[in-house]
Amino acid sequence: MYFSYLDTAAVSKSATLKAAKKLTAYRDRVQDTKTVLDDSVPEYALFHAAQPELHATLDALKKQFRNISHLVLVGIGGSNLGTEAVHEALGSSEVTLHTLDTASAHRITQLQKDLSTIRSAKKIAVCVISKSGGTAETLVNAGILLRALKEKYGTDIYAQTIFIGNPDTDFMKVGKRLKVTTVSMPEVVGGRYSVGTEVGLVPLALLKHDTDAYIEGVLDATAAQFDSVVVDHAARLFQYIQKGFRHYNFFAFDTRLVKLAAWYRQLYAESIGKETDRSGKSFTKGFVPTISTPTELHSVGQLYLSGFSGVYTDFVTFDDDADDYKIPSSGISKGYSGHTVQEVATAIYGGVMAAYQERGLPYRSTIFADSSLDYSMGLFMGMRMLEIMYLAELLNVNAFNQPNVELYKVKAKKILGV
Repeated sequence: MYFSYLDTAAVSKSATLKAAKKLTAYRDRVQDTKTVLDDSVPEYALFHAAQPELHATLDALKKQFRNISHLVLVGIGGSNLGTEAVHEALGSSEVTLHTLDTASAHRITQLQKDLSTIRSAKKIAVCVISKSGGTAETLVNAGILLRALKEKYGTDIYAQTIFIGNPDTDFMKVGKRLKVTTVSMPEVVGGRYSVGTEVGLVPLALLKHDTDAYIEGVLDATAAQFDSVVVDHAARLFQYIQKGFRHYNFFAFDTRLVKLAAWYRQLYAESIGKETDRSGKSFTKGFVPTISTPTELHSVGQLYLSGFSGVYTDFVTFDDDADDYKIPSSGISKGYSGHTVQEVATAIYGGVMAAYQERGLPYRSTIFADSSLDYSMGLFMGMRMLEIMYLAELLNVNAFNQPNVELYKVKAKKILGV
């Protein structure tokens, strides 16, 4: 991966070094967690993938589900976004991924249509993920889907089903009664940090991605050469927040990266969006995270380049020439003949960078250019999780709780009378 950035006068080198120094003790704690694989602290999310037992589980499940051609992933937020982000970025797979996240009768109907031509249950794997075991959307979707699949395939569908969550929840107990495969995740790890645990790695393994390379990337995020980059980025983001920047735009410069942007949006918003800091004081700082694609160059591009204040842009793209097309020398595109589609895309990206530089607009850029994209995705996501932990430490907020998320759940259950 290639990293670059442009800062405004709001960020100074001395302030960056000062913020980095404040992280010294916390960085040491993270490294201690890595050394002893301490599964009692939430930072363990970065290191769980080193556990031999996890690798044994993945190997067994790959063998058990080696003949599937379709994977249905039922979960929401941290239970599905990480898998979707990696899968879409990596592109083609032998196994087709279907997802059920929000409560949507229309989506359930469409999914049943998508699966209607599959004659054997052995061609399908159903992966239901709920850390708490009580997520309404997940339980409703899974209940309806499994009932429909049971009507078609009989109880054989349970042999093709995996429940993943905290051990000993009612959800997991039901799974054991149904004789589905149950896989526990580490209780200390929150959903948004769980892509390097069973939550992300089991479905990625069933999708036949290179989980070994991905895991290597996640684990390398805390290596010295990458940790120093993460510290620098966290220190600079901290300064922008302190200077009043309130809008963080993840600019996915390739449609394959939109789900990665959604994964990061949840990671940031749920980790940093708090009412109070750890001392109990009111906390009102932070970014509103949004997502853009090159389509928005003709809309929000105008907004940003006009000088709209308080925006920090995070460009992420590929240096990718695996697929390319020469532009015809005649017809409506003849003015671009002699070039390829990838060359045009690169020029547009370069043009946007030049425009941001000319206008003095702050940004950072990450370009995936490694030969192993599985490894690069693991490294990127590991670094971003670590970055949010560091940023929360600088802002003095708890990166791992989400007290306000429960409010809508309580209100919904009251409406339903459950």
